[in-house]
Amino acid sequence: MFRQGLARLAIFLPFSLICSIAAAQSQETVYRHVSSDKLEAVLKELNISHQKSAGKKDGIFVYDYERKGVKVRLYNYSGEDLWVESDYTEKATLDLANRWNMRAKFSRAVLVNDGKLATLSLESQIDCTLGITEGMMREFIRRFDGEILAFGEFLKK
Repeated sequence: MFRQGLARLAIFLPFSLICSIAAAQSQETVYRHVSSDKLEAVLKELNISHQKSAGKKDGIFVYDYERKGVKVRLYNYSGEDLWVESDYTEKATLDLANRWNMRAKFSRAVLVNDGKLATLSLESQIDCTLGITEGMMREFIRRFDGEILAFGEFLKK
């Protein structure tokens, strides 16, 4: 009888420990709309100084900044979608974009050809309407920093 009690206790203690740890974790707010103020607070927290401007349509804001020596543009589409991009004119070919896209996980390269100049746009996007936390916003921006570095190395090859 005593052994059964110890066995039950041995099972119960780890379970209760896991439950208490889970309950003690902080609950981060989930947003379904990212306000300009919230995005700007995240940029400030990441020590990213930026230039904010209004987009071509109402509710769209553009944040220009520089990371890792590369110009970056972050769009906030009415709080529903965040889109970050960086443009490259060197070696801009469809083959290069396709080779990057076959290996990339968190970004895509798009060939933009306006007739005179071909440009590669390195892009990443996140849908905020499904739910996004401040931590996810920070990671989205930081991850693009890593993509910039990896794409720069890719272009050198």
